[in-house]
Amino acid sequence: MGIKQRRERERQEIRQSILSAARQIAIEEGWQAVTTRKIADRIEYSQPTIYEYFDNKEAILMALVYQGFESVLLAMQTAKAQHEQPEDQLLAMTRAYWAFAFRCPELYQVMYGFGGVSFTHAETPAEARATFALLRDALLCWMQREQVDLEEPNAAIDALWGAVHGLITLTMAGRIAGGEQRARRIVEQTVIDLLHGWQADP
Repeated sequence: MGIKQRRERERQEIRQSILSAARQIAIEEGWQAVTTRKIADRIEYSQPTIYEYFDNKEAILMALVYQGFESVLLAMQTAKAQHEQPEDQLLAMTRAYWAFAFRCPELYQVMYGFGGVSFTHAETPAEARATFALLRDALLCWMQREQVDLEEPNAAIDALWGAVHGLITLTMAGRIAGGEQRARRIVEQTVIDLLHGWQADP
């Protein structure tokens, strides 16, 4: 390996260490406690070193937003590929989305603005748009197969996503009796009920 490649690998390793440290601090203390100083202390580098990789804390959080959407998109693509029937695909993607949220709650929280980072619609990560498109394609396939005519497929996806995201948020806040297991059953039944309700709608 040449000097240039070695330096680039080292830069990537330090960059990833910064992101991992930010996540670990968030797990232990919450996103409000994440600072560049704490990150520097955690990885045993000086604070100015952090600024060689990221302009500020928000830039670190935004990198994690992208990382999160990349991960959830891959999980949902994998889940969809394991099924042929559109309804099964939608349920599998819901389960994958849910599993990601509770496997990486600190990442999920920062993806949806709970860490203090926000972005406009124009700045939405491509992976986030691709996740929406993945769900939309599966829903359109389901509509075609079941001969369901919805005026606004995007509104239907918003309803599905809103139900799942809302239950995730409430569950993370400890507001769903029975905890994560019961909430997961509720969300799967909600998706099924929405699909069957659209089927029955004249």
